[in-house]
Amino acid sequence: MKKLFLIATSCALATSVFALTASDNADNYGSGWTSGTNGGSGFNPWGFTTTADNTVDINNSAPGGSSINTTAGSFEMAANNGGSFDVFRSFGGGASLAAGDIFSVDISVNFRNGNKGFDLRNDGTGLFNFNVGGDNYFFGGTDLGAERWGYVTDGVYSLEFEFLTETIMNAKITRTSLTDITREFELTNVNLSSAVNNFKFYVSGTDNADAANRLYANNLEVVPEPSTYALFAGAFVLMFAMQRRRR
Repeated sequence: MKKLFLIATSCALATSVFALTASDNADNYGSGWTSGTNGGSGFNPWGFTTTADNTVDINNSAPGGSSINTTAGSFEMAANNGGSFDVFRSFGGGASLAAGDIFSVDISVNFRNGNKGFDLRNDGTGLFNFNVGGDNYFFGGTDLGAERWGYVTDGVYSLEFEFLTETIMNAKITRTSLTDITREFELTNVNLSSAVNNFKFYVSGTDNADAANRLYANNLEVVPEPSTYALFAGAFVLMFAMQRRRR
């Protein structure tokens, strides 16, 4: 019995140690979204690149694309007059995403001039990319135009990354639009070159500061994969049962 108790305890401890939980959205920035702010939980503070002509705000995403708003709006990013602007963030405690973690975020974009997108990174090295540019959409290097993803003005792009190990993941993108069917595309067993310890949103080379040239993001979340929850719960059920039997 003691051996089974130790096994159950080890399972529970392993789950709680390696499953990262984090959450944030635009509602947590009532005093403004600036470099160094740190709303939500489970993340480190935001960092911004310093450029002379950019826009960063909490704003309504619908005029620029489609609504991914919570009550206060969405995270809004723009690089005006052909410039570039990066917004980046790491995970709390210097953690990396690992087996059992699911990282998700919603993005809204409209025009496809310049480049707008999202990177999973290790320090400053990009590992996986979603890019809107060159009049096309690219997900992990895959040309989504070739997958019949035509241009829409009101697309919401929901990204989900399910980590099987620290360097292998399933990557899924779902687009919803009032002018097109819901489209999904998934890459399985993506082999990354190293662990993901931060991410970046970026805008560069767009025509001007029009709302339709901006990138909007919201609803950042890292949760344990459902089977991880089950393992955690099952371990404690086993512990409870053994304690009752010993009585």
